[in-house]
Amino acid sequence: MFLTGRTESGTEEWQCPECGRRMFMRWPPNFESLVLDEGDPSALHAGAKGGALMGGVNVASEPAAGMPEMPEMEQQWLRRNGIDWDGLAS
Repeated sequence: MFLTGRTESGTEEWQCPECGRRMFMRWPPNFESLVLDEGDPSALHAGAKGGALMGGVNVASEPAAGMPEMPEMEQQWLRRNGIDWDGLAS
């Protein structure tokens, strides 16, 4: 997404050149976003402002090679709270 303008109040207008999404963004402490044109709701969006970068998330079905095992105590906590992290919950 690209920053395309600002309103008099400082709200920013962002637009996606790929899908046509347009939105207004107001940053903290009074964060708010308003979608003006939805575009493709399934599109992944990324953008940058100053030193901050917004982007997508990579999801893997298995831990990356070399990642340490999750401690058993943390796995048990996830299972007790309904999170089937390793696919072994019964």
